[in-house]
Amino acid sequence: MSTSIIVVILTHIPSIPYHDAPTFYRILCEQKFISCLALRFLILTVARTSEVRFARFDEIHDDVWILPAKRTKNGREHRVPLVDEATKVIKIAKNGNDQVLLFPSQRGLPLSDAAMAAFMKRAGYDARPHGFRATFRTWVEEQTDTAYEVKEAALGHVVDTGTVRAYQRSDRLEKRRELMVAWESCLIGEQINRPN
Repeated sequence: MSTSIIVVILTHIPSIPYHDAPTFYRILCEQKFISCLALRFLILTVARTSEVRFARFDEIHDDVWILPAKRTKNGREHRVPLVDEATKVIKIAKNGNDQVLLFPSQRGLPLSDAAMAAFMKRAGYDARPHGFRATFRTWVEEQTDTAYEVKEAALGHVVDTGTVRAYQRSDRLEKRRELMVAWESCLIGEQINRPN
């Protein structure tokens, strides 16, 4: 009788160290490509690449981006607080009243899977867009005293299960907003003029 052994090797998606993220963000701000605007939004919201590629203007409600359940990994609606810099990116991306997608390709379709990654590679980075979630999570762990549930909720992860979820019904939006403002400050520092 033979037995099979299956070995699963987990590899981490390459990311940029958080102390290098402001420099990369500054590089993005100097570019005019739609992929760079999408990357800025991705970094500021710590959303998944597919969530940003398919982001729509009708999902933006004042200073909150509401991702419908069908577009999230866990199948639940996810509200993302939008900091001032993210709102600025949205305004830059808007180029017509009939525009549906936040970051359309030149043909009006969603950006390709490779558009943001291709820019990063051309800029000399081995990291990938999805790696900014790890960049953010490491920064939060090392530089803040944010509660575990808030850190994970910022990434759209489900943290409350069972009985806790039955009673704790907040998505921690305001606590996540405070965290995202701190992340925005880390990224832009004094290099970018904030809107009044």
